[in-house]
Amino acid sequence: MTSERTVGPEMGLLLRLAHQRAAREFTRALASLGIEGRHFGVLTTLARLGPASQTRLIGELGSEKTAMMRTVDALEQQGLVVRRPVPGDRRARTVELTPQGRKRMAQASEIAQEVSAELLACFTDAEQATLRDLLVRFIAVDSPGFTVPSIVSPGTLPGPPHL
Repeated sequence: MTSERTVGPEMGLLLRLAHQRAAREFTRALASLGIEGRHFGVLTTLARLGPASQTRLIGELGSEKTAMMRTVDALEQQGLVVRRPVPGDRRARTVELTPQGRKRMAQASEIAQEVSAELLACFTDAEQATLRDLLVRFIAVDSPGFTVPSIVSPGTLPGPPHL
């Protein structure tokens, strides 16, 4: 006996609507901090990696060069990141969190956890774990070796680099 899988054409629509709902709630919640989801992505990535080039951030976040430049510019204007020259390369810059950026990232991380809990409250813990595993597998098809970076908890933020 074989079982047939039937996935209707609505799957793409359902994924898009789920993304829109999550993005809308996350954007609303982050507004009190003066940042958006794209800013949060850069802040959490820098907290995880430490100082990184814009090229590395683009690769980590699947962003476009122009969009990343605008995002880093906005974060720099708010005093959340700083660009520093790379020794030996006059054109290259690394981006790193400032102390204010670490604080804002910690606040945003708490908000992200609250929003995720609210969004997924309709699922049991086991269903949430299954959904996460399925989404990771879905993403990994196009990104072999993909792992979900854990959001850095406020107590484990890297400190400023020691020079």
